[in-house]
Amino acid sequence: MWTAQWWWDTQEKLPSGATIAPVILASDKTQLSQFSGDKQAWPVYISIGNICKAVRRQTLKRGMILLGYLPVMKLECLHEHSRKGAGFRLFHYVMSILLEPLIEAGKKGVQMPCADRHIHMVYPILAAYIADFPKQCLIVGVQPTNCLICEIDSDDRG
Repeated sequence: MWTAQWWWDTQEKLPSGATIAPVILASDKTQLSQFSGDKQAWPVYISIGNICKAVRRQTLKRGMILLGYLPVMKLECLHEHSRKGAGFRLFHYVMSILLEPLIEAGKKGVQMPCADRHIHMVYPILAAYIADFPKQCLIVGVQPTNCLICEIDSDDRG
């Protein structure tokens, strides 16, 4: 991740001596038990891009840590046509609560001790969100039949 051009472009915008800590989020719904019916959890994990991918993937290295849980709700109390919109709003509301300290730190910076034993001004910035396709659609607010990148209508694709 540290070889990406956006890293250098972002670094140039910061005050002299400051650095970025690219934040990576990941989430996926998880079935809690085969015996408890339809009980699910939706954990959100956080890591930083300064950690090598090979290390971040190893569970015992603790390169990803649990940030919190998102609510898993069927929203059956709502009419069917309004459930998706309510689920979208609920997801973004809860994520805004979970990430509020990160957003504030990304704007103002945080003084942190670094590996060189000096205190540096660090700006944590959301760099990536790892999720499967349905969750990506939920995050950006499009239907799963639409493309997340282009603006081609699903009827016009081959």
